[in-house]
Amino acid sequence: MEKINLENVIKSFFLGLFLGVLLQFYSRANVLFEYKVLAVLASGSIGFIIGLITEWLTSLLPIRMANSRMYFFINNLVALLVATILMVSLILITGSKAEHKAEFVPLLSIVLGVICIANLTDYMMYRRAQNKLQSFKALIKEE
Repeated sequence: MEKINLENVIKSFFLGLFLGVLLQFYSRANVLFEYKVLAVLASGSIGFIIGLITEWLTSLLPIRMANSRMYFFINNLVALLVATILMVSLILITGSKAEHKAEFVPLLSIVLGVICIANLTDYMMYRRAQNKLQSFKALIKEE
C-alpha cells in the first residue's frame, strides 16, 4: 500500500479555498463578511477532505496501474466522484428547499469544472517537469 501524497491534499485545501472565494462572487447573498470568510474556510476544509479521500482511494490502486497518465485520470475521476457525493450530501443534510436545489446544478458544474481544470493543469506541470528532467539527463550524458 502506497503512502498518501500530502502535497496533493494540501493542494486540494487551497483549491477548496479558491472555489470558496469564486463561489462568493457567484452567490449574491447579503450576509456579513464574517460569514463569507467562514464559508470560504469551510470550502477549504471540504477541499481538504476531498483531497484526503481521493489520495487515500488512489493509494489503494494496484501497482500495475503505475502509469502516470492512468494515475492522473483515475485520481481526477475519484476527485470528481468524491466531490459530487460530498456536495450532494451537504445539500441533503442541510434540508434546502426545492427552489434552492435547482441552483445547485450550475454550482456543481462550476466546482467540477474547476476540479477538472486543476487536475489537468497538475498533469501538464508533471509532464513538463518530466520532459525537463529527460532533457537534463540527456545533457549530462553528452558531457
